Amino acid sequence: MGIHEYFTWDFWAPQTVLLLKKLGAVSLIVALTWFALRIRKILISRIFVLTRLDIKQKNTLESLLLSLSRYVLFIIAFLMCLSNLGLEVGPIIAGAGVVGLAVGFGAQSLVKDLITGFFIIFEDQFSVGDYVSINNGQITGTVVSVGLRATKIRTWAQHVVVIQNSEIRISENYNREKMRAIINVTVPYETDPADVETAVNCMSERLLKEMPHLFLRDAAGNVMEPPQLYGITDVENQALGAKYTVVSLVNDQHYWTACKEIRRLLLHELKERGIPISYPRRIERIENEFKYGHVTSTS
Repeated sequence: MGIHEYFTWDFWAPQTVLLLKKLGAVSLIVALTWFALRIRKILISRIFVLTRLDIKQKNTLESLLLSLSRYVLFIIAFLMCLSNLGLEVGPIIAGAGVVGLAVGFGAQSLVKDLITGFFIIFEDQFSVGDYVSINNGQITGTVVSVGLRATKIRTWAQHVVVIQNSEIRISENYNREKMRAIINVTVPYETDPADVETAVNCMSERLLKEMPHLFLRDAAGNVMEPPQLYGITDVENQALGAKYTVVSLVNDQHYWTACKEIRRLLLHELKERGIPISYPRRIERIENEFKYGHVTSTS
């Protein structure tokens, strides 16, 4: 075959038809993958609508399933495209298995992340939207996403911290079941406890009237535990005074707001009754003694 035949239509026609078929097949795979991605999002959302899971659990599991299904669809589409282009998929999969086995010895931390992430989700230790403290306060904030490999947490300063799941040793969840706001206040020893109780009761009535949404309610809609005086919890307190504790069951989504408002109104009610807040003071006693016409001072 002469070189001039490479420039004839008879030579390029079959190649062009074959190329167009392969490109058409790849385009069809891409279109079907895009369609499957859209459908899978709708189906997963519909499935979780029918479940009785908590809204935070739904968001967590839905995010996880969407991520996993996206990876699976991309891998399947990639292998189908390679197969339509004439490449053998079997050897590629086998080679990937060998490479994966070799890499696995150096990726033990990744395996630990995946296992820990699975148990975090399976045991429902925390979900998207929960306020958590990780490793004794090392990281504190709201959970943004929970994945098999890592967890994202948004701090109070709006920084998103990504922590590997295997690094999570201790997690404290502030948004599970009942949350109790515990507020301490220290007043001088000579303060009448009845006056403190009156101030707490007035604060409680005002807060229930102005911000009823802050407090946890039972099935009948009644406040389970309004702000109330628990009692005197410390009389030593570094000789500052008597420490009183106020407690209340609050809505987990408004925990910080409830604590802030209880403190604010409690200080206001104490001030209205002339009850000061204790703080470190220095007391000096001066004794005057007259001896032989001289004044002697001791302190």
